[in-house]
Amino acid sequence: MRVLLLTPFAPNAHHYHAAADTIVQLTPRLAEQVDLFVYSPEHTAPAEPDDLKYTLLPATVTARPSHRDRLRLEPAWLRQAWPREATREAAELIRRIRPDVVHSEYLQSAEVVGISPASVLGLHDITEKVMLESYRASSGLERPYRLIELLRTRRFERAAIRQADAVITLSDADFAVAAARNPNTVLARPGIHVGDRSWSPPPATERPRLVFAGAMWRRANALVAQFLAREVMPLVWQGLPQAELRIVGAEPSADVVGLGESDGRVVVTGAVPDLRSEMLDAHAVVVPSIVGGGVLMKVAHAMALGCPVITSSGPAASVRGDASMLYTASTADEIAAAVRAAVESPDDAAQRGRRARAHIERTFRWDDTVRSYLDAYGIASRQ
Repeated sequence: MRVLLLTPFAPNAHHYHAAADTIVQLTPRLAEQVDLFVYSPEHTAPAEPDDLKYTLLPATVTARPSHRDRLRLEPAWLRQAWPREATREAAELIRRIRPDVVHSEYLQSAEVVGISPASVLGLHDITEKVMLESYRASSGLERPYRLIELLRTRRFERAAIRQADAVITLSDADFAVAAARNPNTVLARPGIHVGDRSWSPPPATERPRLVFAGAMWRRANALVAQFLAREVMPLVWQGLPQAELRIVGAEPSADVVGLGESDGRVVVTGAVPDLRSEMLDAHAVVVPSIVGGGVLMKVAHAMALGCPVITSSGPAASVRGDASMLYTASTADEIAAAVRAAVESPDDAAQRGRRARAHIERTFRWDDTVRSYLDAYGIASRQ
């Protein structure tokens, strides 16, 4: 089977966000099963590495978002990674390569769904839900713009789901939404590598260390960082005055950097060489969600390491986690109480971590992920 994979994020590039754990890991595994051609506007070099198992097609356009994008019918965020010209290039590639299946991974590339035969749409979240939470979290002059983006996203995403010959989602909740609009929806939980390293309780003499991780240039992560530093940590400090919050992730905004300048117990690290080491050195990984969406990969990776994980109900449900393996908390009071429980009862924290690690190893397997994608290809090719 010949497949043309369209993605805003090049699978051979280095990413400081979830693409490093999804499209980068998925693409070579798919290439072992199908004749795979890949197009991404992030990849503009004419030559491709010799060791790739797939054909990487160079783009002649790159994303150049502008303020004019906010005046168009489609969502403005679409153009941050997928320029309008990329859709035209993709259409030409379809005519030239004549693939059996056209696979649009991420909603950004969904413009191609309506013009391609045997189309598969891979959704990493239901973006309408994310934009709704983003609108609810907004205020002031930003609020009308967030509402407009929500309405544009709703129209664009729902049309793409209906038009696709098959849809892939990563979580049960997103599957339910997509399947209500397209019966040819497949659940493909992302694979997670469970390595040899695993968490153990830090020495009792160490100051409590909490880690929140994510791409800090993303608004969703910045909102959580501000919530933790301003609302949660003051409650934590009432009982654990030496506790340290480490905000870990690339390209923190000025607002996030300022969180560390106002209190020395909040440390904003920026990008780090090894995120796993940060998590393994922490007393707990605190990763709630305000905006939500899809599978929160930082939750799954912390669980795979056996770390005590404090998260909110949405991310917990996305990984099928429960109270035996996670601390589930949403409000500032609940999160602070969970922090105290994890720090003060390290044996219980370790036991939850072991259950979480075993759960990820059973449930998030790459072989199952690839099989689900191949099922979607089969469905689309028969339409």
